Amino acid sequence: MGYICLHVALVFGSAAVADGDTGSLVAAGGLSIVYCLLITAFGMVLLAVTAPSLSRRWWIVGSASAVALVAMRYVFGTAAGVLTIMALFAVVFLPYVVAAGVLARLLVTRFGGDRLGDLPAHHLTRAGMFVAGVFLVAMVGGSVLAVAAAPPAVPAEDWPADRQLNYLERTDQHDRETGAVIDRSRDYRRAERVLSLLAGEKVDASEEWLDAAIVLQHGTCPEHFELANRLAVAANESVEVDATRWVHLTYDRWQVSIGEPQRYGTQTGSRPVNAACHPPVPAELNVSAPLAGVSDAV
Repeated sequence: MGYICLHVALVFGSAAVADGDTGSLVAAGGLSIVYCLLITAFGMVLLAVTAPSLSRRWWIVGSASAVALVAMRYVFGTAAGVLTIMALFAVVFLPYVVAAGVLARLLVTRFGGDRLGDLPAHHLTRAGMFVAGVFLVAMVGGSVLAVAAAPPAVPAEDWPADRQLNYLERTDQHDRETGAVIDRSRDYRRAERVLSLLAGEKVDASEEWLDAAIVLQHGTCPEHFELANRLAVAANESVEVDATRWVHLTYDRWQVSIGEPQRYGTQTGSRPVNAACHPPVPAELNVSAPLAGVSDAV
């Protein structure tokens, strides 16, 4: 019940902060971390409640499993991506699962009779809750730990543009490998820096165009994705870079974001159509006009 009350408070708090515009939450950052901390705390409560009634073998296996799941984020990039997706699903669906569990407990206690009356305290029930706690702490808590251990999202502004863009691209991809992507404010800051460099006409090489495209395709609006596609196409036209995969991905993401069908089948799930830009595109940067240093054929 405590989890449900806190979750409801966070929902109303999020609405108050966003003032009807969920994109501003991305700019502000932090609330996604609070949700994940709440879920991690809930998993710890499950462990604290169920562990004392289980044997030491359960403790050892549970602890080893949690450590292994967290460590996988830093060793196996594909596995880390799966774990992060599972953590995001937990953020979305856990409130419903908990509410259903509370309702089932009330119904069983009230109408279960002798056959079901002992079910909430049964060994298998406690073991299942322990396993659920281990996975919540490992999957969601692992993402929170990744945020805490992640390097700064953006480099120093006095770095050369090529070095800045290389750093931005590397942290963008690293966040997705470890789970730090749950802090969407990091994507916001990276996109903001890339847009600033583009507006300042400081991006003028194929590797830099590709780095900028990779960061911007994790933006929030059609303008971000259109610009990412144009940069990826420009990079792909050079002899130094093979950016075909990024051309396809950014084009599909751009088309889906404006309500059009994708061409290459790279996008899954749904995406808001014609969403607002967070961060906003600088006024001096026209995403539909040729960029300085970028081929007019884009």
